Amino acid sequence: MKHLALLLTVLFLAIPAAAQQGRLPDPKAPGLDGNQRLKALVERVKAEQRQLKTLEARFIQTQESSMLVAPETSKGVFYYAAPDRVRWEYTSPNPISVVIKGSEMTTWYRDLKRADLVKVGRYSNQVFKYLGASGNMEALTEYFTVRLTTPGKKGTPFRLELIPRFARISKRLKSMSLWIDSETYLPVRLRYQEADGDVTEYRFEDLKRNTRIPEERFVLKIPDGVQKRVIDLGQQKSGSGS
Repeated sequence: MKHLALLLTVLFLAIPAAAQQGRLPDPKAPGLDGNQRLKALVERVKAEQRQLKTLEARFIQTQESSMLVAPETSKGVFYYAAPDRVRWEYTSPNPISVVIKGSEMTTWYRDLKRADLVKVGRYSNQVFKYLGASGNMEALTEYFTVRLTTPGKKGTPFRLELIPRFARISKRLKSMSLWIDSETYLPVRLRYQEADGDVTEYRFEDLKRNTRIPEERFVLKIPDGVQKRVIDLGQQKSGSGS
């Protein structure tokens, strides 16, 4: 899927939380039916993210495609600082830096000596809408059929399996699975299958919440000699007629 870094950022960190009063929802509480448990999980994730100021984690990305002889694995580090600063730093096998600040995303392919500045404002709004990330439980179930698997034992994450309900989503995304840690209520794994059958999976490890992240971590100092280009996704969509 195009601009995966933006999509993941929206999905993981941009779910706005309503003010929480009193006791936090408990998705593991006995006696809940499936819909009640799913709603409690969504509300608990929102409540925890409301307290999130920074997040740092190591990630492992695995890609499977008919174009690849074997699955490819990449590794790196992820950084987030509220409200809208993100960095994906791929360290192997190819060094790539992706920084999102507000409505702009810069991707620096270090070994290729190329950097793309993408204006993502309008596209970002679409991702929010499609994923239900800017809404509540009703919005999520409006766009996806959701099946929840609860932890079988302590330490096992919740698993959400999402199937698009509309053609405008399913023409790009066939299915998606999201694992939510049952203690921190943060996403720790994401697997999605595109319409053409390609599969990408992310695993997050060593999550650190609300630690200090230097401001310069979200600044890319691109040296002279690197080819730069600007891409406006809003203009691309307007010109496509779709």
